[in-house]
Amino acid sequence: MKTTKMVCAFILILGILATPVLAKDLKGNLGIGYNSQFSPQDVDSLSGKYWINNELAVQGLVGFNFSDSSDDLDLGGKLYFKIKDEKNLHVDAIAGLGFSRVDPDNGNTKTGTWINAGIGIEYFFSGLPNLGFSTEVGLTFINYDGDDSFGTTADSFVGAGIHYYFDILSPTVKRPQEGE
Repeated sequence: MKTTKMVCAFILILGILATPVLAKDLKGNLGIGYNSQFSPQDVDSLSGKYWINNELAVQGLVGFNFSDSSDDLDLGGKLYFKIKDEKNLHVDAIAGLGFSRVDPDNGNTKTGTWINAGIGIEYFFSGLPNLGFSTEVGLTFINYDGDDSFGTTADSFVGAGIHYYFDILSPTVKRPQEGE
């Protein structure tokens, strides 16, 4: 597993260094994908991220792990506020809220909520303009059955998020072309 992550990281770094830049208009785009940066219980999430305009996005997340020993469920959402727009990536301020339920078979069910805030980036390759790779860092407050914790959260680009974007704006909406 460690070797796979290292190979993926190496390929991603080579791709970043070898690709020319490309501006990305995200307004009206819906990204469907994966996010491992949501749950403090390390449950990876399926994700839908919709860009309302070029500065604001909402994201819904659901993650689960059902096994013989425990059932885990995470639900939540995030808001993304674009604070810096580059030609091939953007930097966002992020705020999130979530709910988690851990139900082990031994009967010690725990429920929890958390609030997080942070900063993240999303990168687009020029040859793959609809595929965004993201990573985030921030602070998280967690309450599990009265047990409060506060700390930093972060993830590497290898275990972060990937979304494929679909343009769901009406076909009659004309987007500006590069250079306009």
